[in-house]
Amino acid sequence: MHVTFNVPDNLPLATVEKFVQRIEKRLIRKATIVEFKKPRPIGLAKGEFEVPKTFFKPLPDELIQVFEGFES
Repeated sequence: MHVTFNVPDNLPLATVEKFVQRIEKRLIRKATIVEFKKPRPIGLAKGEFEVPKTFFKPLPDELIQVFEGFES
């Protein structure tokens, strides 16, 4: 993961380092894997909604380019 943030030029280096360490700790804490005691049952939402047939149609080229990072 790559995180970018802007730091004012007049901020002491020690303060910036402490800030970066705090951010890293939070990211690591959020990235830990959560293990459940019991697996969740399959099909909890069965019958709650219907997937339309248009869902399986190919995406338009313009949308694919946006996902790939190209601007249209």
